[in-house]
Amino acid sequence: MKKKVVVNIGFWLLVAIMGGCIAVVLWAWPFMPNKPAEQQSAHYTGVLELWNVESFEGGSGSRSSWLTSVASKFEQQNKGLFVHVTNLTVEQMQQKLADGQSYDLISFSRGVGCLLTDLAELNTSVGDLLPNMVVAGQQGGKQYAIPYYAGAYCLFARSNQLAQDELLENALTATYLRKVGKNQIVLQPLLCGFTPYNSPLSALAMSVAKGSANVKQNTQYSAYELFLGNKTAVTLLGTQRDIYRLSKRVEMDKIEPLSFCALGGYTDLVQFVAVSKNVAEKMQSCQEFVQYLVDKTTQQRLVDINMFSVRGDVSLYTADWYKDCEQLLANSYVPNVFATMEDIENGRKTAISTMRM
Repeated sequence: MKKKVVVNIGFWLLVAIMGGCIAVVLWAWPFMPNKPAEQQSAHYTGVLELWNVESFEGGSGSRSSWLTSVASKFEQQNKGLFVHVTNLTVEQMQQKLADGQSYDLISFSRGVGCLLTDLAELNTSVGDLLPNMVVAGQQGGKQYAIPYYAGAYCLFARSNQLAQDELLENALTATYLRKVGKNQIVLQPLLCGFTPYNSPLSALAMSVAKGSANVKQNTQYSAYELFLGNKTAVTLLGTQRDIYRLSKRVEMDKIEPLSFCALGGYTDLVQFVAVSKNVAEKMQSCQEFVQYLVDKTTQQRLVDINMFSVRGDVSLYTADWYKDCEQLLANSYVPNVFATMEDIENGRKTAISTMRM
């Protein structure tokens, strides 16, 4: 009987304690802080429109496809976000702008920057990027464009026509008498490929080459074709695209052994990315994509298209020709990407006059 009484007393004591706890909780409930709502993602969900405007030759493969592949990796890290890449010529870009169409991000190089008037100032980290390329994306001391890949200028000649140690010094003066059938032809000194927006002779002038630069303005591909024909000139002033094309031919014994010289004094073959100032709630995601383009892992993928990194801590190549260019780019002069057509033309004239001095 005593045991039963003890149990009953314990039971009612437990009920009393629990009731007191519930009463305290009910009393304190109005004063307790609200449970924080689920944290909403700060990232934009939707589509970022990226216009890719190309105005010089790449290295190999499609740069637009490479950019799309990078965008796909970025999308995987940002669920609900999509980057739509549209490849455009300069003229197509101008027409889209005239039609009132707009972009969120734009990839471009020299000759295009001067046409863009609605870019946002960027807060992207540039500490690991090559300073000579970073400054080329500034206006008024503010960063409006970030470099994300580069090309380089270089010289080629058949070794039996111009030796490697004489290539730079004699690129503008060396001729060669060549027998073709029963005839003899004189190969002139230099072939050069131009775009409407670049100044390859500036690379030659800033590498201390001297001589008369009476060079016909071929396209980049037509200059390459004429060089292959071996009936026009001794030396080709080309780019990373010619490194790819000619190195393949050398490997397959489809051209004679070649002399090579990287021109490290100058390059305007740099692609930049910028953000429209009208992106509103997309701004954070746009800037994060810009940062992703210059991330070390992304930059290492530039080897897939035989272009050069804009980071000082990334070395992509072991092949001599590519390696020579890569090492020199860090100290190359890179003209401002927002230069006008008048600036570009003046640069070409200065290069010619400098080489004649």
